[in-house]
Amino acid sequence: MDIVKKIQEYNEAFDFYMDRGEMPKIIGEGDLLGSYLEQTLQDNPQLDSQDPMWKELLKEELMRFLETMLQLFQPMEERHHREKGFILAFLGGNMDSKRQMWQQAKQIIILGYKQEEVNINGYEEQLKETDNSERQEAILNALTNDWDKACDEKLKQQEQTAIDQYGKNWEMHVKEHGLSDYKEHKRIEKIVYSYPALAEIVRIMGRELPKHKDEMDETIKKYLPILPSRPKPALEIEEISTGQSLRHMVPVETVIMSDRQTEDLFYLKYASQKLQLFASKPKEESCMKQDKQRQVKPRLEKGPIVVSLDTSGSMTGKPIQLAKCLLLQLLKMAKKQKRKCFLITFSVRANFLDLSRYGAWKQLNKFLDNHFSGGTDGEQMLRTVLNMLQTANFSMADVLIISDFYFPKPISATQQKMQIEHEKGTRFYGLRIDSNSDTYNDILDKIWQVNIRNRNSG
Repeated sequence: MDIVKKIQEYNEAFDFYMDRGEMPKIIGEGDLLGSYLEQTLQDNPQLDSQDPMWKELLKEELMRFLETMLQLFQPMEERHHREKGFILAFLGGNMDSKRQMWQQAKQIIILGYKQEEVNINGYEEQLKETDNSERQEAILNALTNDWDKACDEKLKQQEQTAIDQYGKNWEMHVKEHGLSDYKEHKRIEKIVYSYPALAEIVRIMGRELPKHKDEMDETIKKYLPILPSRPKPALEIEEISTGQSLRHMVPVETVIMSDRQTEDLFYLKYASQKLQLFASKPKEESCMKQDKQRQVKPRLEKGPIVVSLDTSGSMTGKPIQLAKCLLLQLLKMAKKQKRKCFLITFSVRANFLDLSRYGAWKQLNKFLDNHFSGGTDGEQMLRTVLNMLQTANFSMADVLIISDFYFPKPISATQQKMQIEHEKGTRFYGLRIDSNSDTYNDILDKIWQVNIRNRNSG
């Protein structure tokens, strides 16, 4: 069982139900946890009219519960899989192999099933009453069919019993702690938005509509395609076809391409060979070319978020608490956009935590315990981040470094590697807390400053 994949399915099913009021087809009728998810949402119709944070908190708690149940189900399903394999081997064997396997099969049935579930004694009596091999094989096949059905039913009952038992405890926990969790999240949200710099970090890393030059792509080269001559009268046009030829596209496609609001649609139609074209080739006119035009739009692909948190001794106390508040807001934004969110802590050595995994937020305090020590090795931190960016999971990432930046600039080779990643789409940001160090001002795309002691931020 792929637990991560199943949780992702339930995560998407939660959103699907909230949007449409029904479960998606990916959740089958026999999915017990899918049914529990649906029943939970039916029991909480008020979610649509409440603060969206209630929905996020319920979703997080529900996914954590479902993940726990899947972990409990795993050994049950492994046993079920092994028994089903034995049943299949028994059913598919000839009469000689059935005789060899009989004692083991009989023992499994006696230990695992009640008489009313699989009547092993009744079938054994029938076997003793005949010496005919064909009749004996028919009896054993009938027994095996009953056994196979009982095996499936036993797994279903075991899983349903676990859901009933643990579900009550989970529901009680949500009732007891739901309000306090809500208040804590609201408190953290208030802290973040009391610092304009932190609110801007969430917006910029969320890649919202462009309001800041740091959200724009690098300078690009842009070429306008060769335009067709003035369109012929309708009677002279044989037909309109579709394709990818820029030489023969109809004028309306040029209009779509020239408007920033619809430019992406043009490139989509071009890539999928669905541009409208003149079938009777019109004459060509001159080609206009424009080099090095600034593309004023955000990067379309949203990669993961990587937060590199300085856990050296100078960051203890309020700085790390503020960083945790920001982390929670970034995580909420990442989940909403279905982006991964990773935390790297660095001082003497690096440690990793996938914050996107349900339950990771609860583990954060434990994760940070005993990680505060000595000074900071900024070079090692950047090498760790750059190595991660080489993997497919971290392509097009946004990197945020939270530190006081009291460490030297990266060496030239590291800066060159950062530039290569920048050209691929990665952006490097920094949050400087209670520090006047300007060492990284010309290294990162942007650095925000927050001073906790006097509550000034910018």
